[in-house]
Amino acid sequence: MNSLNTKGQGLAKNLLLLKKHQAKQETAYNKREKVNVVGAGGIVTAAYEQLRNAAENSEEHLLLQNAIKRFFKRSFLLRDITLIYQSGNELAIELTLAGYIQNNSLTEQQVSTISTIAVEYYQAYERIMQDRSISADRANKWVIDTLAVEASSILKDNAEDKLFVDFAHTELSEIIDEKALFGHKAEDFGASLFVAIHRSLLKSDLAVVRYALIERYQVKVHDLERYIEFNRSIDGLMASETTNKLMHAVDRQGAPLRILRQMMRENSELAEILPKREVFLDNFEKQVQREYERVGQKLNRAIVRSVIFLIITKVLIGVAIEVPYDYLAHGRIVWLPLIINLLFPPLYMLALRATHSLPGKANTDALIDRIDTMLYGNRLVLEKSTVADKRHGAIFSFVYIVSSLVIFGAVTYGLLLLQFSLVHILIFFMFLSAASFLGFRLSRLIRELEIVRSAQNGVTFIRDLLYLPFAVVGRWMSEKYSQVNIVAIMLDMLIELPLKTVLRFVRQWGAFIDDRKDRL
Repeated sequence: MNSLNTKGQGLAKNLLLLKKHQAKQETAYNKREKVNVVGAGGIVTAAYEQLRNAAENSEEHLLLQNAIKRFFKRSFLLRDITLIYQSGNELAIELTLAGYIQNNSLTEQQVSTISTIAVEYYQAYERIMQDRSISADRANKWVIDTLAVEASSILKDNAEDKLFVDFAHTELSEIIDEKALFGHKAEDFGASLFVAIHRSLLKSDLAVVRYALIERYQVKVHDLERYIEFNRSIDGLMASETTNKLMHAVDRQGAPLRILRQMMRENSELAEILPKREVFLDNFEKQVQREYERVGQKLNRAIVRSVIFLIITKVLIGVAIEVPYDYLAHGRIVWLPLIINLLFPPLYMLALRATHSLPGKANTDALIDRIDTMLYGNRLVLEKSTVADKRHGAIFSFVYIVSSLVIFGAVTYGLLLLQFSLVHILIFFMFLSAASFLGFRLSRLIRELEIVRSAQNGVTFIRDLLYLPFAVVGRWMSEKYSQVNIVAIMLDMLIELPLKTVLRFVRQWGAFIDDRKDRL
């Protein structure tokens, strides 16, 4: 087991081809004219983006894509065809001022390409909106969200992600036993696995997965009839039970692949060291340690962002609901519930962070063994117990439900003793559940690197027992909130739309003044 197996050889070959492709792209990039952005509003725009991102609480790697999506939503809403035709240039200005990209980093060709595809998508959007059988929300997902992903792919080449997805798809197709997982051959297994890899390993949102499938099957937006039907099939695929089960299976088996992906992104010599087994495994172990450190740092950053998100949302809720309710019901502000509801969720999240620890040596050894088998070994299919859904008896479900009710009841009783009204209690539960789910999402960052599950101690057992019921409620709330993010909508309509419109007018006015001065 000292030489690469077939999959390993294929990976090394494709990495060399990717390296040549990137070198060629870089040479062409250096020769092209760059776009220089000069304009007012950089500090204001960057500050607003920080506020907006905190309110949305999205994954870090999706922030650029989300900013592009908001730009095109605003552009399509204004129905300004002149802006659509110039959207590449306007987007370059906005992203540069907001700090998402460096000045003089975009080429004129990239800007022109974005303008061209924006016009194509806008024309399709106008036609789709005339179809009464397609809702506005669905039209936004099919057109604007997809446009944002394609535009971001023009700004940042995604060839490396495609290579990784293809390798992961080949590997997981072999090690996941369909019969063990489903009990039969699954319909659309390949396409569902493709979605599962994107969702579980790359943390792609639905828009990224949609564009990846559209690109993979070469569906063009100007072929509108096929485009609509294909998007309908994608919606069904993403909601299917097959995809859901595969996401869980990929998530459980994904730790070594996640480490490998980071090596692909950070080690430019990976293709050369892959044939050298001992050298590669040594580098892989070092990468594992770096990932542990990175996750620890990411946890801390995520905690800060989550706390800001909770405080912003709580202040808005307090101003909109709690304070008016207190004056109506009590004739004054009831400070104790207001302060507890403001301070407890952030402090609770900090306490949750203190209970999470990074994986140890046993997990590192298991990761090395798994990647060794993957690239240099011959064992293909994992044991059934590693991929099949675990079933527990009804007694466990009953005890879980009872314990959850007891916990909710005990917390409610404690709040009543503190003179909380029904409205204050509901708000407390809402923010406690939101904080619990955010804490659960942070714990997933650690589990994504685990093959050997950490043993529970008394602290983690009590933590899981107490916060899991609130995390379940928080997940349900998050799903509903993501569909109608009131805070984000308020920021978009009350701040972003007028702010970006005014700043664009200021830039146009500045260009006009410069032109007048040149004519003097």
